[in-house]
Amino acid sequence: MAVQLLPQCENLREHVETILNLWQQDPTLSAKQDTTRVQASLSKAISPTFEIVFAGAFSAGKSMLINALLERELLYSAEGHATGTECYISYAEPDAERVVLTFLSERQVQEQMAAFCTRLGLALPSGNNLEEVTLNRLKEQAEAIVQQEGGKSKSERAKQADALRLLIEGFQQNRARIHPTENRVFSMEQLNLGNLREAASFARRGANSAVLRKIEYYCHHPLLEDGNVIVDTPGIDAPVKADAERTYQKIADPNTSAVVCVLKCATTGELTKEETELIEHIQSSESIRDRVFYVFNRIDETWYNSQLRQRLETIIDQQFRQARLFKTSALLGFYGSQIRETTRETRFGLDTIFAESIKELGGREQTPQFISEFVKYCSSSGRLVGSPFRPSVHGYETPIDNYVRILSEWGKPLIEYMIKDSGIEEFLSGITRY
Repeated sequence: MAVQLLPQCENLREHVETILNLWQQDPTLSAKQDTTRVQASLSKAISPTFEIVFAGAFSAGKSMLINALLERELLYSAEGHATGTECYISYAEPDAERVVLTFLSERQVQEQMAAFCTRLGLALPSGNNLEEVTLNRLKEQAEAIVQQEGGKSKSERAKQADALRLLIEGFQQNRARIHPTENRVFSMEQLNLGNLREAASFARRGANSAVLRKIEYYCHHPLLEDGNVIVDTPGIDAPVKADAERTYQKIADPNTSAVVCVLKCATTGELTKEETELIEHIQSSESIRDRVFYVFNRIDETWYNSQLRQRLETIIDQQFRQARLFKTSALLGFYGSQIRETTRETRFGLDTIFAESIKELGGREQTPQFISEFVKYCSSSGRLVGSPFRPSVHGYETPIDNYVRILSEWGKPLIEYMIKDSGIEEFLSGITRY
């Protein structure tokens, strides 16, 4: 996407501004044409940065999709996690990678708590009462809702309750960094974080992420090297209305070069009210609609459900026929990129990449979501029909045992095939060509 100015364009700004000044001096011309878009295009033409803004509802998979593109676990991607955090990811040389964190103010934390309480039907803390006793009581109520719903991912109400719990914990753990009315900014050195990996891990933790207003990553990746900046925005269905409005403002910002609209109808078979409003807003705006990519994430859900697949195709045919669209599985693409260089000695990442997520009290290993999805991909997705791969899934083995055995038999070529099936490489190519 980078632009190199030809010698005859070196004074482009001066030439264009001269023309615009002449234009403005003619009352018949100035009344017919708004020059704002011309000035914005000029700035983009001579600027080395191109902002690619990701927008969508919570749980659409925006953060995991960005992680998959960069092949690094930077952003928090737990389903249902809801904050108003903006993330900017820019280029840095390998020895200059860093993170800058901006925290919410206490007032903004209270606004988010109030929004969650309203949605969940819980009593709001009175006045400015953010004492530990009050917060712990509210956290217990949120945890009770999660238990009643059968788990934090079992329903929308459970997801909202868990998000409230994370917000409270984040405030309690970071109270010293949160100002009553201002957004405090910290470098990773100020937080005693030694490198990008440690800083990203800190920012990714659910409680910390919940109280961050903005995260600025500077990391080394070819996609960013020519001036691209990836921007992850708050969900369009954010509990605090002002956060959702910030996303709409960023979409329409003249500095935004492209918009990636991430949709979750591959898992639901329908567009949500907020997604429909976003699409209508985009398609009604001449300045936005020509620079939009539509991504139907979690496309793997349709591999196992023919009815869901048909409903998605109907949506695409009716509303997106002329659009730039891509179908992805960010989960398979991201973790595929992480395990491609692993070996049997580490059980293909179980002892490294997945080490923390498989720990369980009593010594029994918990199956990470990717492992379950990988085994499912091998056994019943239909994606390997006609391929050289014939992995067998044994009912008498655990998913983890199947995973290790299958990769021991088929290795890296199967991983590469799965990454291709995930659609991430095709999406990356589409963005790069744009």
